Amino acid sequence: MSAPQENSKQRENARFNFVCHCLEGGFYMGGMTFLSPDAVLPKMVDTLGGTVAVVAMMPVLLGAAFSISQLFSAPLVERLPRLKPWVLTFGLLQRIPYLITGLLLLSGRDLGDWMLTLVVLTPVISGLIGGLGVVAWMEMVTRMIPEKQRASGWAIRYVIQALIGIAAGPVIHWILTHQEGTQGYAIMHLIAFGFLGLSYLSQVPMREHLLATEFETPSKPYFSYLSSLPHLFFSTPHLVKLVIVRLTGMGYLMILGFLTKHALEVTQRPEADEGFFVTFSQIGTILGSLLAGWLGNRSGGKILLTTSRVICVIVCIWASSVSSYPAFLAAFFLVGFGLFVDRVGDLTLAAELCPIERRSTLQAVLGFATGISLLIAGWFSGVIYNQTQSIAAVGLVGALLAFVSMIVLRRIPEPRHASLNQSVYSAPSVNDI
Repeated sequence: MSAPQENSKQRENARFNFVCHCLEGGFYMGGMTFLSPDAVLPKMVDTLGGTVAVVAMMPVLLGAAFSISQLFSAPLVERLPRLKPWVLTFGLLQRIPYLITGLLLLSGRDLGDWMLTLVVLTPVISGLIGGLGVVAWMEMVTRMIPEKQRASGWAIRYVIQALIGIAAGPVIHWILTHQEGTQGYAIMHLIAFGFLGLSYLSQVPMREHLLATEFETPSKPYFSYLSSLPHLFFSTPHLVKLVIVRLTGMGYLMILGFLTKHALEVTQRPEADEGFFVTFSQIGTILGSLLAGWLGNRSGGKILLTTSRVICVIVCIWASSVSSYPAFLAAFFLVGFGLFVDRVGDLTLAAELCPIERRSTLQAVLGFATGISLLIAGWFSGVIYNQTQSIAAVGLVGALLAFVSMIVLRRIPEPRHASLNQSVYSAPSVNDI
C-alpha cells in the first residue's frame, strides 16, 4: 500500500473509531444516569436503611473501585500486543452485575437486608472488574484519538450521556411514582443494563491499530514490577501534584452524597422528584461538556480544571444555603456543568502529562491514587455530616479544599505550551527502575 493510501486508511479508521468511542461512552454513562451515583443511588440507599457513612460513599464507590483495581492489571497490559480483546472481555464482565441485580430485584423475592447489600455491592463489583480492563481501554482510545480531538471526544461522550439523562429524569419520576420500592429499583437496573449493552455493541467494531514505534515491554516478574511502580510514579514530574489536585477537588462528590436527601427534606417533595434533579444535572452536563470540548481542544486541560474548581466553590456555598425546589434544581445544574468540565479537563491533562512510553502504567498508578482519594473524600464527608448533621459544614470544607486545589494546580505547567520543558514528558524506563 502506498503512503497516501495508508494515510487515507488511517484517517478513515480514526474517524470511525472516534464515532464508536463517542457512542460507547455516551450509551454507557447515559445508562448509568438511571442509577445516578450523584442523585439517585444515595437516596435509594437511604430509603433502604443505609447508614450515613454508606450514603456518603455512594457517589464515589464506582469510581473508586474502577481506579483501585486497574493498578494490578497495568503490568500485564503493557505486555499485550493487542489491547482490544482484553478490553472487550472485561467490558462484558463489568456490565453483567447490573443485569443480575435487576433480575433478582424483579423476581419479587423477599431479600430482606440483602437488598441493601445488593444495591451497594453492584457498582463495587462492576467497578472492580471494569478497572481491570480500563487501563487497556484508556491506552487503546488514546492511540486511536488524535491529541487535538481528545477533549472534544470526551465532551461528545458526555453530551450523549446528558441527552439520555435528560430523558431519564421523567422516566425515573414515573417509575418511582408507579413502581415504588423493589420493583422500581429493579426496572431502573434493567434499563441501565440495556444501555450498557448498547455501549458494548458500539465498542465491538472499533479498529485497533498498533503504534508505529515499538516500546520496550517490561521483563521483570509481575510482583517485582508492581513494587517498582511507586518509584516510577514519584520520579515523573507533576503527577503527584495532579493527585493532590484531584483529592482536594472532591467538593462536588462530598456534597452530592447528601444533596438529594437534603433537598427533598427541605422542600418536602416526594422521592420521585429526584428524577428532575437528574434532568437538570444533565442539562448542565451538556453545556459544561460543550464548553470543555471547545476550550480543551484550544488550550488543554489545565484551564478546565481551574474553571471547575471555581464552580465547585459556588456549588458548595449555593447548595447548602438555598431552600426552594427551583434553587435546588439550579444547584444540580451547576453540579452537572462543573463536574463534567472537571472530568474533561482531568482526562485531557492526565493523558498529556504521562510520557507516552509508560502512559498505561502511569495512568493506572494515577488512577489507584485517585481511587484512594475518592474513598477518603466519601469517608470524610460522612464523618463531617455525622458529627454536625449539617450539609453546610460539608459544603464549607469542600469549598476550602477547592481553593487548595487551585493553588496546587497553578504549579502544574500546561503540557501544550511550547515553552514547557521537555522533562515533563520524560520518565525512567523499566530498566532504570
